[in-house]
Amino acid sequence: MPLVIDCHDVSFRLNYLFNRVEISRDARKSWSIFYQDENDALGTFFGLTFHREALFVVTDSGVYSSPINEPAFTQVCPQRKGSDYVDIESFDNMLYACTNSSIYQASSGVRWRLKYDGQACGYFFSLLQFKGRLFAACEKGVYIASQEGRFWHPRYTGHEYGKFLALDSLGDTLYAQTDKGYCLSTDNGQHWQAHPTLQGPWTEAMGGTMLFEPRPMKKRNRP
Repeated sequence: MPLVIDCHDVSFRLNYLFNRVEISRDARKSWSIFYQDENDALGTFFGLTFHREALFVVTDSGVYSSPINEPAFTQVCPQRKGSDYVDIESFDNMLYACTNSSIYQASSGVRWRLKYDGQACGYFFSLLQFKGRLFAACEKGVYIASQEGRFWHPRYTGHEYGKFLALDSLGDTLYAQTDKGYCLSTDNGQHWQAHPTLQGPWTEAMGGTMLFEPRPMKKRNRP
């Protein structure tokens, strides 16, 4: 889940502080409200992506889509019972959604197929498409998918920077929020370094001013 997504000549971001979707029409320089409902009809926003000319969001009540020219969100799939979707990303013309422990795939967001349900990565927190690969911020580090999310391979599993919670990108640089702070990578996630200036929430360089809050981890139900 990039905190900011670019769609043609506009950009969208989630503002977690006010639980709303915001839009920029001037290359991320200024932002205005695209969708906000005081009654929280859609629920709490977790992640967003742009897929097949539509804006998709995942909330605590399900997956919704809307055209990008106006906010008209309709539910395409309810939330999973017992294991909520916590993020969504478009990759290789398909939608991918993660719960804390599993990866699902869908073409339009209506019917989801289980692709991965394992423990190798620990809990999943967020997804990001970057340079033609699908990345994930996980409990054990940064992982990359292969074979449509069936397998996940470690990209970085060091503990120096803490638990990776969210990924974002700008140009050729990967950015990450961890439970210890913020860091960046200039070699596609293989090595990381502390962000030289960032001490608080996401800066304008990363497209936002809000702090990502990962969904609570839920206990696995294993036989």
